[in-house]
Amino acid sequence: MLERIPVNLITGYLGVGKTTAIVNLLKQKPEDEKWAVLVNDFGEVSIDHLTLASEGDKELQVVEVEGGCICCSAAQNMHFSLQMMLTRLRPNRILIEPTGMGHPASILDLLRSRAFSNDIYVDTTICILNPAQLSRERYQTDGTYLDQISLADVLVANKTDLCTEEELEFFWEYADEIYPPKLVVDRIEQGRLKPEWLSLGIDENRLPQFPNEHLEHESPVENHTTQSVLFQQVPRVGKPLMKPNKGLGSYSCGWIFSHKEVFNLNKLNMLIVRWYFDNKIHRAKGILRTGEDWYLYNCVEGMPTSHYLAYRRDSRLELISSEPLDWKALQVQIQECIV
Repeated sequence: MLERIPVNLITGYLGVGKTTAIVNLLKQKPEDEKWAVLVNDFGEVSIDHLTLASEGDKELQVVEVEGGCICCSAAQNMHFSLQMMLTRLRPNRILIEPTGMGHPASILDLLRSRAFSNDIYVDTTICILNPAQLSRERYQTDGTYLDQISLADVLVANKTDLCTEEELEFFWEYADEIYPPKLVVDRIEQGRLKPEWLSLGIDENRLPQFPNEHLEHESPVENHTTQSVLFQQVPRVGKPLMKPNKGLGSYSCGWIFSHKEVFNLNKLNMLIVRWYFDNKIHRAKGILRTGEDWYLYNCVEGMPTSHYLAYRRDSRLELISSEPLDWKALQVQIQECIV
């Protein structure tokens, strides 16, 4: 029998820095090992998957699960993708990044099921959170957010350089009261997870507090378009591909722009930050050409960040909101940020 493969779940709410953390872990993996990453993005326009795939590591395989959230509507797609990964790739370790709105309970149940018992075992689950979000009522009343924390073996506060001392102190006090206690509670910056945290094992006594949270919000993904279909369409200058989506109580819209179009990043920043403070959107991310180079773009809690990315195929932007919006009207304003 082949040796079973360790699988780590990297959870955390929208915008806490999961993808950046995984990129940092991949840079520290043993050179003689082949790792695989299974990514699930809420939006219809793949961004996290392409961010990881652009790392250019021949010993890295990135697989995207499409069709919704892997904890509910895309659970069958995850089952198939995981089977394919085990059959064709047979990596030394698998990292799974669910969408920020994904509930970890059903994902862990699938990983521990008899179907995979001979091939994999669940290793440490890591939850990344932003201390600036933790104390807010919106998050303290969200069952998925709370269960991401309760089911984690390792709990880390990221973006601590951007939070206040009061927010960080609340994090330490909150983590100290969790039962069963975490194997590790720590703070990091720039998503710098320690690779040794992946192999600490698990505490099987961790139970979800809100296991049926997604049953209230689950809705089938309407008119879902797979990435393979989107890639067959080449966006023309001034004619971006637009794909809205809804589910889990949220709405999103993604756009793919021609590689010839160049964004004025400062102008786009001001536009998206204004939308955030007008309560139109609560998350934005993208891959944008801003000159000769492309950048990975994120805006969380009204704070935009960007860094260089080795990607050149097109530009893309994803917006997430809690209410349906006039996406075509927003598109007009986005296109005004193109040079």
